[in-house]
Amino acid sequence: MLDISCKKQMGDFLLDITFQFKNGVLGILGPSGSGKSLTLQCIAGLITPDSGHITLNGRTFFSSSEKINIPSRLRKVGYMFQNYALFPHLTVEENIAFGIHQIEKHQRKELVHDMLKK
Repeated sequence: MLDISCKKQMGDFLLDITFQFKNGVLGILGPSGSGKSLTLQCIAGLITPDSGHITLNGRTFFSSSEKINIPSRLRKVGYMFQNYALFPHLTVEENIAFGIHQIEKHQRKELVHDMLKK
């Protein structure tokens, strides 16, 4: 379950979001500038909220009251950038495999192919 309740001030914009999601596929919809990407960046740990909490499957990623802020690299949350965050000199397969280091090379190749199928 994803449990999020956080605030983040970015210039004149205040992200103030609270929701819980149990399982399945979650879509975040809204007009341009409504905070969709900011919400995802907070969950992934790319941006730190000013206050609140973010918990996924019982694991606290962020809690201002408990002074917890797990680094993005330890959250095991994928984030796909909207624009040009891929390495232009690598293939799609190489871009996907770039961040996978914990498994053997042949297992990594199988995992990448499974991701590509999805």
